[in-house]
Amino acid sequence: MRKQVDAWQSSELTDVTAKVVIYEAFIEGRLEAPKHLARNAHDLYFDPKYEEFRSRTIWSLSNAFTSAFKELDPIPRFRATAKLGSFFEAVTLPLCAGNSSEELFWTPVTGGRWRVNWPMTNRGR
Repeated sequence: MRKQVDAWQSSELTDVTAKVVIYEAFIEGRLEAPKHLARNAHDLYFDPKYEEFRSRTIWSLSNAFTSAFKELDPIPRFRATAKLGSFFEAVTLPLCAGNSSEELFWTPVTGGRWRVNWPMTNRGR
């Protein structure tokens, strides 16, 4: 667990990558959490309430998500928080391994929309 925290704290994100992670989580539904929390997670990441979360890292983005979850009732909050670790492991593994956001793969889907395919983590999608 400590290794994961250290990796997340030292893995910087571009603004575009952070926005894609938020979009994938809430809009595309890769994280089992209410979609209306997307705006809150976005605001908490890009304008954090606490100085220690000002860095643009995976750690700060994870904290923005958990802070957004505080709006939920206890049981939905617990469920969303329980799923968060595996979601972040899936979407950030390539980033922690030193890959850049430019290595994300975009795939067209129906209706003129696009989906991001995370390297090495797109199994089952």
